[in-house]
Amino acid sequence: MKKLLFILLFFAPCLAQAQQGMIVYERVVTYNFEVPEFARGMDMPKEGKKEIMLLFNESESVMQDAPKEESETSGQDSRNNRMLAFMKMGSNSRSDNETVLVSYINRDEGIMTEVRDFMTKEFRIESELPTIAWKLDGEEGEFLGFTVHKATAKIDTSSVEAWFALDIPYEVGPEMYGGLPGAILVLTVDNGRLSFTATGVSLDGLDMFAVARPERGEKITREKYERAVADKMEEVKRLGAGRDRSMRRRN
Repeated sequence: MKKLLFILLFFAPCLAQAQQGMIVYERVVTYNFEVPEFARGMDMPKEGKKEIMLLFNESESVMQDAPKEESETSGQDSRNNRMLAFMKMGSNSRSDNETVLVSYINRDEGIMTEVRDFMTKEFRIESELPTIAWKLDGEEGEFLGFTVHKATAKIDTSSVEAWFALDIPYEVGPEMYGGLPGAILVLTVDNGRLSFTATGVSLDGLDMFAVARPERGEKITREKYERAVADKMEEVKRLGAGRDRSMRRRN
């Protein structure tokens, strides 16, 4: 709740007149890279965490990083951060090298605009809003004072589990995930490889700045982006295989 209050104060000068809501999530991604022997004495994280916020109204939503208090960024070990970035770029796992920075959805127009960071370069991708074939199994629970309902889906090769609240009657969720009859408060992909957990919800009397389509990043079609990612990941695998053969010859 403290985090939610800080974000509301941060954006107070930018208030507009459209009734909107906001959900703050903790996003956690598990890294798949192997820590090389020379770095095993360092305190390298096994997962990455950050706060994101989802702003929404009846027809639009936008997910982006939450603003940070100054104290949150102090005291970081820059050497370990540089080493972490280096190891992620050498990983042959796409999830280690790709992050959705902004996700804008317009449900009336049926479009989605994403800003993705892939190997430190930002791309802006506009495409049709995907339709997710959610399955409801009737399981219920309680989260942040809301009754939540379980839904599952298979998207490409990923298994997704979501818990949504009918008391927040908006078809919204983090990143591309939405389309349920209530806001998603908890979402897990591939048994925890990626997860989003709501830490605060604000609905009553929240007049936030206008939800806007992002303009940052190199504009590219979804098809071209997917080809570029596939080509780069294949290159990383080839380089990794070459390094492995070289190490075996030395030994």
